Amino acid sequence: MIKTIILGIIIDRTNKIMKVIIRKKYLDFLIKLAFNNKLIKVLSGQRRAGKSYILRQFIDALIKDHKVSSKNIFYVNFEDEEFKNIKNKDDLSELIKKYTKERKPDLKKELYLILDEIQEITGWEKLLASYLANTQIQYQIYITGSNSNLLSSELATYITGRYIVQEILPFSYQEFLDYYQLESNQTNLIEYLNSSSLPETFHLNKEEEIIRNYLKAVKDSILLKDIVQRYKVENVALLENLFLFLIDNISNPFSINSINKTLLANNISTNINTLSNYIKYLEESFVLHGVSRYDLKGKKILEGEKKYYLNDLGLRKFLFSKFDLANGKFLENFVYNELRYHGFEVYTGKINDLEIDFVAEKNKKRIYIQVAYLLADEKVIQREFGNLQKIKDNWDKIVISLDPLSMGSVEGIEHKQAWDKNLFALPAKDLV
Repeated sequence: MIKTIILGIIIDRTNKIMKVIIRKKYLDFLIKLAFNNKLIKVLSGQRRAGKSYILRQFIDALIKDHKVSSKNIFYVNFEDEEFKNIKNKDDLSELIKKYTKERKPDLKKELYLILDEIQEITGWEKLLASYLANTQIQYQIYITGSNSNLLSSELATYITGRYIVQEILPFSYQEFLDYYQLESNQTNLIEYLNSSSLPETFHLNKEEEIIRNYLKAVKDSILLKDIVQRYKVENVALLENLFLFLIDNISNPFSINSINKTLLANNISTNINTLSNYIKYLEESFVLHGVSRYDLKGKKILEGEKKYYLNDLGLRKFLFSKFDLANGKFLENFVYNELRYHGFEVYTGKINDLEIDFVAEKNKKRIYIQVAYLLADEKVIQREFGNLQKIKDNWDKIVISLDPLSMGSVEGIEHKQAWDKNLFALPAKDLV
């Protein structure tokens, strides 16, 4: 049922050996919760972001580092052809019964149920709730899914307060460096920005046409399987046009009304309710992230406009023609993704009529961030530093760019190069 896993190397069914970076952030999350608890551990995230690889690394660690018998580990990926006949909770229950009968796990010890892409099984949440209530067998349950709403709504309904969620993101910049054994510098960051960060693309030897075909398949899978089929979307052309529009305008602020007007002006028939639903579906599939605006003077989240960022810039780079690296919007998307990878809650900011690219909070601490591709002239410098100077509190404020030389501190505002490993160092004091 699972691929052979040996010391961080995955050997697939074609016996091709693939180099794997141990994704320590996520592996630590899984191991920390692997023993003596009754929580369902949930890995959510975009298709092909690496959830299955992380589960296999976790199984590897259980067996090698924690001496868990392989007989006590039940792993199924419900997108595997082997399990295409498993459709509902009764089918799954029978499969688990067959496993316990044939594999004869030690039921006096913890039994690990690791269920990959669980959303393919109808009624799964009721079955897992019954396992949690079982007092005879101590189940450790791990599930993954590619739809945030499906997981959260079903879990909240049947398993309230007994689950914990970790979103899996594509490879971070540091993981990219680790994979290729590179130093962090301007050249390598630009290479990262020009790449897809989905793990599978790292095995494609930088062959652009192969990567393009792979990402097209990923995009089609997300739109058609995760959205069109699941939500019975009727206007597939509108969904595709909306997706293209948002990708083409990453990091620009939009309201539903303004998107509606823009599409209508381009002779694309739509309406506000349909657009609102389609954007929600795109966000729930993790391919795009909408970021709310925070009013720094009123200290409240503003309704209406949002900025949208891609989970993986490769979709923009490889599938669409307009990719201009000189545009700071792509660097801004990178900063957003890195903030999320490092555990920040992220907003865009507004103070009077001025924009603050990011207001990032973590552990009761806050950082204000402006992003510019290059601080090319005095006007750009004044805009980026000047906006931050309007904020009168004492939280750290930084300007991030790809300039080869750092300007250091300008009136208390730090200029940092985007490849700085301490880019998101937290301030010392707590948020009041």
